[in-house]
Amino acid sequence: MGSFHRGTLRAYLQRLCNSPFQFLYILIQYVLDLVLSPTPPPPDTTLDRPKIAIIGAGLTGVSSASHCVGHGFDVQIFEAGSRDSVGGIWAKVNNTSGLQIHSLMYRFHPSVRWNNGYPDRKAIVTEIEKLWKRYGLQEKTKFETPVEKVYKDELGRWIINDPSHGRFDGVIAAIGTCGDPKMGHIPGQERFQGPIYHSSDLDGREGDAKGKKVLVVGGGASAIEAMEFVEHAKAKKTYILARSEK
Repeated sequence: MGSFHRGTLRAYLQRLCNSPFQFLYILIQYVLDLVLSPTPPPPDTTLDRPKIAIIGAGLTGVSSASHCVGHGFDVQIFEAGSRDSVGGIWAKVNNTSGLQIHSLMYRFHPSVRWNNGYPDRKAIVTEIEKLWKRYGLQEKTKFETPVEKVYKDELGRWIINDPSHGRFDGVIAAIGTCGDPKMGHIPGQERFQGPIYHSSDLDGREGDAKGKKVLVVGGGASAIEAMEFVEHAKAKKTYILARSEK
């Protein structure tokens, strides 16, 4: 047995001894991938089943496209953003963001393999990127192509924006519910002398919070992450402004 295989076997045995539940979780994911993941088509394969238009290159769009391609359907992904938009909302949020539910309930494709129960943003985007590349979706994604119109031609085939993009037998809308950050406005805030940031724009802002009094507006998931951020940044004091005590 080669040194690489011995090292790999040793690493798995060490993980089994040190973290048996984590090892079991990883093993289950390996089996799910082996049994349930559709086989990626070889490069340059002609997919002869109906062609599907997929709107959005976020988690749902990439997952849908990989399933379609794996089962012989050709696809075209339309993404309004740039290459950096693969992953959708997870490509835009802070590095401190992560799952607030166990990853066992966040399996968007059988091939996804989490290393722990609560992966962070980078781990999630990495899995989405791996899936996007595994099924050869790089050549099937059109970036900076916002979808403004979807309609049918006289034969009932779908057209995205205009006929230059081709015709499709089906459409999957995977635009999600989260878009670009939207800042609220509080009357008189223009007279405030300190910085004001959206909760999605906190990376690298630790210096602005250290030793300062910070007000977090809201009580949802993003507000909780913002509170964790100012705590780690060693803010002098943190105030929370929420609509209710729940």
